[in-house]
Formats: sequence, structure tokens, C-alpha cells
Amino acid sequence: MSTEAVARIRLEVVPSADLLTQLPAAFDTTGSVSVTCLPHHGPGRTVEASVNLAGLGYHTVPHLAARSITGEAELHSLLLQLQEAGVSELFLVAGDRRKPAGPYACSGQLLKAVNAYSTDFSIGIAGYPEGHPQLSEEQLSSSLEIKAPLASSMVTQMCFSAEAISRYVRTIGKGGIELPVWVGVPGTVSIRKLVSLGARLGVGRSLKLARGTGMAGALWRRDDFLSYDSGRLIREVHQELAGDPLFAGFHVYTFNDLGRVPGLMDDLRTLQPTTTLAPGSTSIPLFPAKI
Repeated sequence: MSTEAVARIRLEVVPSADLLTQLPAAFDTTGSVSVTCLPHHGPGRTVEASVNLAGLGYHTVPHLAARSITGEAELHSLLLQLQEAGVSELFLVAGDRRKPAGPYACSGQLLKAVNAYSTDFSIGIAGYPEGHPQLSEEQLSSSLEIKAPLASSMVTQMCFSAEAISRYVRTIGKGGIELPVWVGVPGTVSIRKLVSLGARLGVGRSLKLARGTGMAGALWRRDDFLSYDSGRLIREVHQELAGDPLFAGFHVYTFNDLGRVPGLMDDLRTLQPTTTLAPGSTSIPLFPAKI
């Protein structure tokens, strides 16, 4: 399968001990994978997992959390490891650590430091369709204006409303932001996990709306436990944004529930028609499955 096909969907994973064995069984190694950086793991674990996944053939996008990096020496060491492994794309966030471990308190500071080290990296930044629990709309807008000229793409925070997502993408486009946008959506995941994460991630509003609609059968389903089915949301977002020049594809938050990934991919492949990338190019599946 071509890398063009898999570039339309990206899985976000946590660098767990069994990731290198579980992920290839669920998602083809020609795919695109984003690796989180959690406070209790630190950036070293993210980089190690990213290097190993790149060795398997994945297009790997490690998260670097500004607040978890101790200083310039550590940052340069991490970036050198990634360069030597052929990793060319990063996703920069502030991170959930309360007190910065070093001089980088926000993603904007880290973005400038990475670009000062090398301009060879393609850098993604975060977007917030429902706002941020700790930042005002004015602060978010100002930050985006500063970071966008230095970045190459955007990944939106997980959201459960196609309307909110599409409105956000169109709004930033009208505001002059030209970054390709990866739309962040949840994979098939337990309600318990989503509810526990909702408040921290700032997605409570759309999560409540999703649970409160009259379409519960389409949004929430019972397998071995009650879980969220993202297929409907993804189809609605694609209907809203198909043809939008900023729409890059879907960034799926898996929460490492990788056993559910093949089912999600199969569902979407059968329900979603092919899409043409550009005049003269061939139509390809938007949602490739493991082959």
C-alpha cells in the first residue's frame, strides 16, 4: 500500500512495553503513528519508542512536551537521536507537567528552540476546537498567530462534535492560518475512560452532547463493555470538510486500545468512498486497513 494512502489517517499511541508487538498486528507498518509524551514517562521514553517504530517502517511523529525537557542539552540529544533514525516530523505541546523541568514552559518556546537547532523537522502544533480549560480564547488566538508561521501542521484536540470541528477549521482558515489540519477524534474506546479524560482535556461540552443526542445507538455501542463508536463522527467530519484545503486527515486517539483498530478501519473502509487527492491523481481509500 502506498504511503500516500496511509497519510490520510494517523494513530496516536502511548509508548507502552508491548507497543512494538501489538501495533504491527493492528496497523500496517507503512502507516503514520504519533507517540505521546506523558509526564511520568518523560521525553526519553517517547523518543526511544519513536526510533523503534521508525525502524519497523512507520512514519513516526513523536510528541515533545516542553515542560518535561530539562534543557538545551537534553533537547539536542533527543533531536539527534530522532534525526539519526530518520524521523523528520515532530508534534510539540506544553505538556501536563505542573512545573517545568527546565527553561521551556510552553510549546512556543520549544518550537523556537527546535527551529534554532534545525529547520529540517516538520513541526505540528495543537489546535482547540472547544477552547482550552486553562487559556482564554484571546490567549489561544495570540499563541496560534505566533506559532503558525514556524509550524508545518496542526492537530486538533479530541472533540466529539463535527459541527465544532468544522467551524474551527473554517474559522482559522478565514483568519489566515494555512496549516494542514489533522482532525483529532477518539477511536473506539470505553465510556469510562472518555469520561475520566474529558474534563482534563477540555472536551466535556461535546462529550455531553454526544451522549445526550437521540442517536445513542450510533454513537455508543455495547461490546464487552459500553464504548464510543467514532465511525459516525469521522464520516460527519469528512462530509463537512471534504474539499477544504486545510483538511489533512484524521488523527485517531487510540488510548492503546489497539485490538479495536482493525474493526474501526474495516468499518470506515466499507462505508467511506475513495477520495481524489488532486487533479490527475488516482483515487485512494481514505481509511487503509492492516494488510
